[in-house]
Amino acid sequence: MLRMHPFMGMALTLCFCLNAILAHAGTPASDRVAVQAGVKTEIARDLSHPYTPLETLSGRTCLDGRPVDDFQGDILEYWSNLECPYCGIQEPLQAQRDNPGLCIVVRHIPSDEYGESLKKALAYEALRGFSANAAHRFWDAVLPKTSLGIPVPYEAALQTALQEAAIAPEAFADALQAAAPLVSADIVAAQSRITSTPTWILGGIRFPACDFKAGELSTALELARQARAGDTDAQERVAGIITRGLLDETLL
Repeated sequence: MLRMHPFMGMALTLCFCLNAILAHAGTPASDRVAVQAGVKTEIARDLSHPYTPLETLSGRTCLDGRPVDDFQGDILEYWSNLECPYCGIQEPLQAQRDNPGLCIVVRHIPSDEYGESLKKALAYEALRGFSANAAHRFWDAVLPKTSLGIPVPYEAALQTALQEAAIAPEAFADALQAAAPLVSADIVAAQSRITSTPTWILGGIRFPACDFKAGELSTALELARQARAGDTDAQERVAGIITRGLLDETLL
């Protein structure tokens, strides 16, 4: 299933034939070639620009609460929408726990078309100021489920989080106001280059519709590093991963 984000004002090349693909039970070879050609164009675009996360993400924090500023390891961006059933928090959290040399930064793409996603994004960021664990549990509770399980209503999940972290309503209201500029900045940044959720940015390369498992991130990151260093084989492998993600196939 395609996980396209409807917020776009500027369609990226890699999306140009996906509607045609979805009309078929399978993916014809010609369509796959066309998708991969678009993907390669977007990879080349990403590689043509330097990636400076210490500048663009200054003031943000990793999933485990460490500040991005002066971080010495690899910084990864996880673009998500809390109404997108593919944007789970558990795999990124596990990847963060397993790899202390990584800093995973959550970025948000809420929109009116996704119902309560803006309120959820603001609540998540506000909760993180008090308790990262409460914020992550809130995310997991309200996210729509792709298989078994029913998401907890937004109001009930938020009330539980406030009680668990002993957060006063007045303090939380202030935290919501403080979170608004951060989420707004993400919305503006997403308009020019993020077209689907989840999207990972690894080494400055966008991996749209790639809901990596925790154990897969290090492999994808190493390929992204090699691709940015000019390794053409790595660039081909990255293009294959992204193509499979867009076609809802196994990534690695």
